[in-house]
Amino acid sequence: MLRLIKRIFEENNYQIRLLEPEETIILASDSTRASYYLTIFLDSTEFDKTSVEQLNDYYGIVKGLEEGYEPQMDKNLSMLICVKRTQSGVDTAENKRIFDIEEDPYLFKKYVLTYTDHQLDMALQKTDDHGVMSYLHSLLNDEIAFQEHKQSPNSESEYNLVSKLFIKLPFLDLTKRNREISSLKDTITRSLSPELLQLRNDLLKLNIITVEDAEGDIVHQSADAETLRTRLLEYIGMGVE
Repeated sequence: MLRLIKRIFEENNYQIRLLEPEETIILASDSTRASYYLTIFLDSTEFDKTSVEQLNDYYGIVKGLEEGYEPQMDKNLSMLICVKRTQSGVDTAENKRIFDIEEDPYLFKKYVLTYTDHQLDMALQKTDDHGVMSYLHSLLNDEIAFQEHKQSPNSESEYNLVSKLFIKLPFLDLTKRNREISSLKDTITRSLSPELLQLRNDLLKLNIITVEDAEGDIVHQSADAETLRTRLLEYIGMGVE
């Protein structure tokens, strides 16, 4: 997981520092955006034994760094806690721990990301020959994968992991796309019958009035509420006498 998280930060222009001695703690820094993430990696057993107070101790570790600490980290540091599980599915006790940790208001914002080796292996296989962000956006916008995830949101799927990455790492941009997505307007238009399409166009025209500006040019603008009401009544044969 360290490899995947490291690549996500790097592709989003963060500077990476592996903290000694274990070098399994990542400090990702983006001074321009004043955005900083401290990432640690635990298994389920370690996570169960780790208290909120112990997690808060990491704040002091960052402040005590001889190299890499920046004063603006004090109010802009978040923590990502990656927890490896042996299986997916609902774990009520673990979910409560995650809630308690993420709701803890002290020192820095905390995000808990759970995953399995199977999910991680699937993700790494797909990113060996492609950029990580390209893979993440492609999967996130996969309609089939999305529908399958809706049916089984707690399954051990790639989509389960990727969707959580976007939730736990707020800097990931949901608006970026690697393929064009048809707009809702275009989708609706294509689904209309000729009769309904004509009705839609007629109704849209009712909301447009043509006026002459101060220079004598013809301009189009939206009708006011009363004009629109009058036109609608006339359109359906109930015009005001």
